[in-house]
Amino acid sequence: MPPNVLHLSTYDTNGGAARAAYALHRAMVDSGLPSRMKVAARTVEDPTVTGGSSLRFRAASLADRQLWRLQKSPVQTWRSPAQFGSLSASEINQSGADVVNLHWVTDGFLSVREIGRITKPIVWSLYDMWPFAGTEHYGTDTPDARWRSGYTAANRPADESGVDLDRRTWEAKRQAWVRPMHMVPASTWLADRVGQSALMATWPTTRIPHVIDTDSFAPMDRAEARRALGLPEDRPVILFLASAGITDQRKGFDLLDQALPAVRQRHPDATVMVVGPLAAGYQASAGTPISWRGSIAGDAALRLHYCAADVTAVPSREDNMPLTAMEAQSCGTPVVAFGIGGLPDIVSHQQTGYLASPFDLDQLAEGLVQALDDSAHDRNWSRTARERALSTWSRPVVVERYQQLYEDALR
Repeated sequence: MPPNVLHLSTYDTNGGAARAAYALHRAMVDSGLPSRMKVAARTVEDPTVTGGSSLRFRAASLADRQLWRLQKSPVQTWRSPAQFGSLSASEINQSGADVVNLHWVTDGFLSVREIGRITKPIVWSLYDMWPFAGTEHYGTDTPDARWRSGYTAANRPADESGVDLDRRTWEAKRQAWVRPMHMVPASTWLADRVGQSALMATWPTTRIPHVIDTDSFAPMDRAEARRALGLPEDRPVILFLASAGITDQRKGFDLLDQALPAVRQRHPDATVMVVGPLAAGYQASAGTPISWRGSIAGDAALRLHYCAADVTAVPSREDNMPLTAMEAQSCGTPVVAFGIGGLPDIVSHQQTGYLASPFDLDQLAEGLVQALDDSAHDRNWSRTARERALSTWSRPVVVERYQQLYEDALR
């Protein structure tokens, strides 16, 4: 009998990590495997997903966020002290699951202490650096970064003040997590960082990409997609998608904006389609028209936008394994991005898209131009992108790898 798996995630559809967690759970269920999911904030109508007490979750989330104020740091990133949580280890231990698969579990769902009290084998799908860092989800990635050597009073940055929450949280993890868990980073970049960390360097680690439903995210006729969205059929379209919109510095819309004038020199009729919260009154560089689509939900709506675009731009400053890039390529839409984080695992340079040197705006513009040129002619990048998606992160491929990992964890 295959192992009975319990997936734990703070959210089921709110954000890329939640969508990736739910996609893996659904892929297992649809394959006939025993899988259940427990979340703090349930939004999907799915009997295999259960939610917890919304009152306890809101209280724990608020209390945890209040702790942020105790540490003053110039580094702006999402932080999780994870001292408060709404789910107890006893509930997990009594769940009947053989293996627990952790995903993104902070923001008031699981505390550091309760994670350490789980007695079942744990497989942890990683979406950022938080499990081996302090409170930060994306910490500094320098040779002297604290997550590499351990958090001490001596190596605290001079420009920080107040309580050293990063050190306290890291020490709490070191003391509570005495039994190694099997870490599953989605990208080579994150796998390397796990191996370089002071906390988890000796823990078992296996890299497995996120799973994409390549049947839901499949190519369709571009003209048909544009008609459905009310877009002109004769203009080159660049897609930018971010759940937090163009103001999320990590996602780098400002870098794309700076590259647009060079793109418009070669493709003067290019337009940018932005999916995410509206930014009324924003004017793009070089007068580039912007089609504001607002926030959208559901695979079918996302597929329409991917298939309507000639290229998807993912100009992130920080990212692990962005679903936007994977879903776009599954739809046969090339991706242009900087070669940071997990994007080199997704984009094959000049085969399924273009990888620019980190934050080189000239190369970013050149990549977009080449993608638009390819789209106007033979579309080789599109075909190769779809083929690679099927062979690398489709449901059968990823589920089989996770099933093997669960069985290894039990042994």
